[in-house]
Amino acid sequence: MTNQWIERAAADVTLDLSRLKGEPSGSDTRYSVALEGPVGEQWVEAYRTLEQAEPAAHRRFELDVPRATVRFSCRTVDGTGVVFDLLEQLETIVGRVNQVAAVRRAAGPRISLASPALRAR
Repeated sequence: MTNQWIERAAADVTLDLSRLKGEPSGSDTRYSVALEGPVGEQWVEAYRTLEQAEPAAHRRFELDVPRATVRFSCRTVDGTGVVFDLLEQLETIVGRVNQVAAVRRAAGPRISLASPALRAR
């Protein structure tokens, strides 16, 4: 039996650093990094939930769902060290989103008060 909290599950989303792109934007450089894996509705919902719960951690990152990328900007004078720090932060965020999504998958569909089974009572 494997421990899904320690080992990366096959359904996890990861950063594809080989597709990291940067383009100048005034005094900043705008980066985008591709997400690899199933960036589906449940994963996006988990991302948005964490984004609302921890706005400080997410403030520099912008999820682009149609392109399955995350964008962020750095001042050009900041250098590569800041870029690497932000990529590490993003990797941590993606890992936490994977955990939330895994818990939600394991819990199964939620029952809402609008459910026909509950209204019949």
